[in-house]
Amino acid sequence: MIDTWNVLHQTGILPPESAGIGIQGLVSLINSSRWAGENTTFVCDGTPAENSANGPNYQTVFTGAVRTADDEIMDRVAASSSSRSILVVTSDREIIRSIKAGGAQHIGSAAFLQALVDDNQAPKKKHVRRPSGLSAELAQKWKREFGIDAEALEELQKTPLPRINAPKPKAKPKPLATPAEKMQRPVTPPEPILPAELLAEARRLLGE
Repeated sequence: MIDTWNVLHQTGILPPESAGIGIQGLVSLINSSRWAGENTTFVCDGTPAENSANGPNYQTVFTGAVRTADDEIMDRVAASSSSRSILVVTSDREIIRSIKAGGAQHIGSAAFLQALVDDNQAPKKKHVRRPSGLSAELAQKWKREFGIDAEALEELQKTPLPRINAPKPKAKPKPLATPAEKMQRPVTPPEPILPAELLAEARRLLGE
């Protein structure tokens, strides 16, 4: 439920190209916002105007010369059996106090208008068309063409897939030594037949 003139009299929010919009302009902004498709009632002071909005999701209520839009909004919330589902757009303090006491939700006119602007300026998501599956007619044609029946498909679904064991890598053979490498192998000298002490003693005696 929108306190219409209260919203439209907000300044410094709408971009220059949208300045001075009426009810129809407000409807256009709502249709491209997060509130698109919601049932919306525009409550206005005075008598019906040419730019009022009425349709499947919109209703414009003019209160006439005697009654005010403020009273109309407060009375509608108070009389509603589902006031908690009503969102009232206004910056009028008296209305805010009354509708909150009645259990309705509230958003300020400036905040509501800014949200409309933000939603309309946000980049639109591109719709990516995804390929659809085979039609039933084409699927039947393929079944006939390739000789596939329902029993074969059911049996195929029940058949477990074979396990594939990856072969183990073979051990690499050790490279053979080249003739040159064989020649370079160290040769262990033969061990002496007699202990070193005896040989030393023999050399000493021979020297004498």
